Amino acid sequence: MPVILIQALKFQKKSFMFWTIGIVLLIALYMALYPSIKESAAELNAYMEKMPEALRNAFIDEETNYASPLGYISSEIYTQMLPLLFIFFAIGFGSNAIAGEEEKGTLDIVLSAPIRRSRFIIEKFLALIVSLGFLSVLIVLCLFFGSKFVGIDVTVNQLTNATFNLFLLSLNFGAFAFFIGSLTGSKGLSIGLATAFAVLSFFVSAFYKLVDQLDKIKDFSPFFHYSDQSALIHGINWASATLLIWAIIGLFLLSIAAFSKRDLNV
Repeated sequence: MPVILIQALKFQKKSFMFWTIGIVLLIALYMALYPSIKESAAELNAYMEKMPEALRNAFIDEETNYASPLGYISSEIYTQMLPLLFIFFAIGFGSNAIAGEEEKGTLDIVLSAPIRRSRFIIEKFLALIVSLGFLSVLIVLCLFFGSKFVGIDVTVNQLTNATFNLFLLSLNFGAFAFFIGSLTGSKGLSIGLATAFAVLSFFVSAFYKLVDQLDKIKDFSPFFHYSDQSALIHGINWASATLLIWAIIGLFLLSIAAFSKRDLNV
């Protein structure tokens, strides 16, 4: 039995409840706003055209009509709201999985049982994946049924593509926080470095077209591979998705190696 995985998910029961309520209410709000956005389509698109190029690159999918149904969901929800929420959740979960328990003093109690460190870290990482998977399914269901109330024609397949892309993006930063926590045992350092990485990644993706130096390192930015094209409209870019998957696997393997050899702070 994956007892560590089950226990980790049980500890998140109350958190999942609040996240579920929050996501449902936020999506309901965004769906309720769409009819008024649609009525002002011409004015909004004209305003977007006047925005500085840097801001358009950062917040608006230039290949789509912002006030169109898919353009609104892509730009307003999958470009702005959901990445922020998912990355916040993933970094918090990833940093707390190892470093959080170590700082609370519960890690040594768990590892005093006949459990290998590798098994412990595998199940903890699986808990991160399952948690993000739960939120991803919730997003797809909420957006699909919410869109029906405001007359937006979007399929489950389109929402699944966009949400899978979001899942990979957030799991990258969660895996990075997980690795730092496994390496150092410091929850604060894990959150700080993972947040800094996320912010840096976002700005590289947003401004690489304007700054030559950023263009040279854009391939190292998870946000670049996430926003390279709208998965909601164009489908998944499997070249970018594969790179994100390999980055996650690499961080996971590094976490096992770091945690297996390190003396715990107990």
